[in-house]
Amino acid sequence: MFETIRWRCYAHVAHRRGAERVVGRIGELLPHTIEIESYERYWKFPELAELQFLSPLRRSAPEDALLTTLQWAWRVATPWTLSSQDLGVRHEFTGIASSNVGASFSVAGIEWMEFTITDCQEIPLRIGRADTHK
Repeated sequence: MFETIRWRCYAHVAHRRGAERVVGRIGELLPHTIEIESYERYWKFPELAELQFLSPLRRSAPEDALLTTLQWAWRVATPWTLSSQDLGVRHEFTGIASSNVGASFSVAGIEWMEFTITDCQEIPLRIGRADTHK
């Protein structure tokens, strides 16, 4: 089941409040709520911030999940470059829109954006190092 769309974008924002405004404007274009996962300055270009956020998808068939995601993504930017990974019986799709290759964004300030959907069970990231004593 494709439960979630993971979004990531680089945007010209000065602080977290600006990032929240960008994500809020994206949320106005989508038919569901968005949850900010992280915000940080982009190390390579400090004038940009990297924003990561999630939105619900709740689709079971891969073709329905991809079509729905693209319909929503096209509200935010066009065009998108698509790729997929062959994970056997599992599916993962990624889309990228970038202003430096001609993408146009509906929300001002976005330079680059990516979505990822997968039907693989997502495992939370572990922070810190593994416990190594016996």
